[in-house]
Amino acid sequence: MSTTITSRVATIALCVLATLAALMFLRTAGALFIPIVIAVLMSYALEPLVVRLQRAGIPRLIGAALLLLLLMGGAAWTAYALREEIREALKALPEATRRASEWLGAGESTRQEAAPPAAVVQQGIGWAVSGAGHITVVVFLVYFLLISGTHFKQRFLELAGPSLERRRITADVLNDVNGQIQRYLLVLAVTSAVVGLATWAALAAMHVRQAAVWSILAGIFNSIPYFGPIIVSGGLFVVGSLQYGDPVAALKIPATALAITSLEGWLLTPILLGKVERMHVVVVFVGLLFWTWLWGAWGTILAMPMLAVMKAICDHVESLKPVSRLLAH
Repeated sequence: MSTTITSRVATIALCVLATLAALMFLRTAGALFIPIVIAVLMSYALEPLVVRLQRAGIPRLIGAALLLLLLMGGAAWTAYALREEIREALKALPEATRRASEWLGAGESTRQEAAPPAAVVQQGIGWAVSGAGHITVVVFLVYFLLISGTHFKQRFLELAGPSLERRRITADVLNDVNGQIQRYLLVLAVTSAVVGLATWAALAAMHVRQAAVWSILAGIFNSIPYFGPIIVSGGLFVVGSLQYGDPVAALKIPATALAITSLEGWLLTPILLGKVERMHVVVVFVGLLFWTWLWGAWGTILAMPMLAVMKAICDHVESLKPVSRLLAH
């Protein structure tokens, strides 16, 4: 009896140590895994479009390339069209930082400790080069994943063993998981677009400077529960204070942005997602903190998609059904 208990304790201890080691490895190797995760999620989102092009007679190699070229071209055109607003926003950033520091009572110390312009430019160039490298890796990896088609699905079926029944069950699980993940990413894209357009219309009506830039940020940060809208609202409050010169008058700008994201979260997202993909608020909040701790700012952005992936897998793996019920709303 004592031997059995000792064996179980040793097994649990080894599992805990292995889990901690895996977490530390993922945190240390974030620069490697973050582009891979982004590429996998993008391939899930683009796969239905590639399949439609393939059914229309366009080979997968060409269809995947066309989609990626269309996305990159659209991003480049948007950046070019908004170049003046982006330039104005960057010019206003030092003044916004100074004003925020004054409100926090740290104006003098911030001015004394501010980095020299050359260091700021050098740091900005470093970020640009690093970002370009990551984008290149993600684009190529997405392309390779899209042209691979069902290759990895077939390999997973082989791992299921020779039993036809097990392969059928594995195929059903993979198809259901793929469908849920694609549906979640589609809903995320639709809600972000709705929030971005609504925010742009509201900010333009209030004649807020750089309205298009802030609407794009509102759409992107809308994918981050709780913290995303707060970050955007905080930035809009600073921008409104600089524009109006009165913090009280500027409150209507972030209040409008918060109202838009709140209505989207209360009405649109529950209707589009339904009950299957919805998760408990405590799980979402803890998951957000966990992925932020693991991968920093990128973890904050990727937290919800990663939680959706985890729940989709747990929904269809029998041994993980208790975890699915723990995550559920």
